[in-house]
Amino acid sequence: MSFRLRICGVLAVLVALNALFVVSLLWAYGVVVPAVVAGTIVFLQHGTASVDILQLPVSWSTVAILVGLFLAAQIYYGYRRVLSGTTRGDADHEAARIVRRLAMTADVPEPTVRLVDAEEPSCYTVGRFTDATIVVSSGLLEQLDRDELEAVLAHEVAHIANRDVTLMTITTLFVEIADRAYHSAQLARRAITNPGNLSAEGRAAVTWFLPLVALTYVFVAPLLWVFPTIADWATRTLSHAREYAADAGAARMTGSPLALATALTTLAGETTAPTTDLRVAKTQALCIVPTKLVTGTSIDAASSAVPAADGADNPTAAQRREQVRTWLEGETPATTGGAALGTGTHPPVKRRVMRLQDLAGALERGEST
Repeated sequence: MSFRLRICGVLAVLVALNALFVVSLLWAYGVVVPAVVAGTIVFLQHGTASVDILQLPVSWSTVAILVGLFLAAQIYYGYRRVLSGTTRGDADHEAARIVRRLAMTADVPEPTVRLVDAEEPSCYTVGRFTDATIVVSSGLLEQLDRDELEAVLAHEVAHIANRDVTLMTITTLFVEIADRAYHSAQLARRAITNPGNLSAEGRAAVTWFLPLVALTYVFVAPLLWVFPTIADWATRTLSHAREYAADAGAARMTGSPLALATALTTLAGETTAPTTDLRVAKTQALCIVPTKLVTGTSIDAASSAVPAADGADNPTAAQRREQVRTWLEGETPATTGGAALGTGTHPPVKRRVMRLQDLAGALERGEST
């Protein structure tokens, strides 16, 4: 199956999954739960009950409108949620100038650049149909030299050029929505097995809406358990494909695949994926390597954090090749399952580096990439 057909197939699955999610909630709370309650009351009074559950509480045209509103809300809410806590930085800082030049090279609208004060080296892009924003942490600026920073930013610009930023913003949010919906539907089980860890909202729901909480666990939770699994598969499939495509796009844009390769090896050793809440960790699919999204205050003088373009901070292609070779032949960092080995959201960094090595060899031989 070709790359384009595979992506179209995954997109169709995602749209169908969103529609089925909305239909399942409408059917569960508009038909099944009321039918169970009403049927039980009638049965207790008359000894018999007839319930028709093969229906929807609204028309199919209304379902279509609700699905459209659900997708639109993800576009709007997901973009604002991911960028909450970040502030637009100085438009004249070094990272913004690099992005401006790369956007002109790729012939895409210039994205907004936000810099956040965080030690975690991280870079990710979120977007809607009309705009995109690249978020860069101060830790990234400190860890990478100028060529590596340019390669990482080119990777993000390539995502924009490939038109997959909006798609992945929506996709990662739906994974979180599906996980949270299933988690909430299991409130009754958690209230029995681990009542001490319930949130204030959970305790209030159990106190005031116990019958609904119990009915949700029995009749709704079984409907929702499949959505996180399928959504996670779709996210992983899209993310793996988009990371490879963006790596190749960045290599062509900068003409230096090894700069991105050494940046990936550095980030693979410096970052760790979140382990405390997998529902929140799903948003790591937006990052260049799997790590938490960084937020914080803006950096006004970011250009001072970018290393100089000469000297030891700017290794030659031969030195980069040696760094990559040493890393590939040695023990990879984070061998317990971190960024170097890849996660559900990203292909293994080692595989990405090998592909970039092949691209570098092709460029040296003058072959088309």
